[in-house]
Amino acid sequence: MTHTETNQRRQWLIRTGRYAILGGLSVLSLNLIDRALRGGCVRLESPCQSCELFKACELSKAAEARQATTEGNPS
Repeated sequence: MTHTETNQRRQWLIRTGRYAILGGLSVLSLNLIDRALRGGCVRLESPCQSCELFKACELSKAAEARQATTEGNPS
């Protein structure tokens, strides 16, 4: 194997590693953005009323669910 082939292989591995890291960061970022848009709730539906931490939870969805429950129309 010549020196040029080794350099080309090394550069290919470096580029592939960079793209893999970039892809991983993109997936993580999209996950965090999605979670932020849902008000911090990890599930798609609001599971607040069945959650064991419902009474002490400070997330906006839990507060809305508590307010709806006290007004007499549970959601």
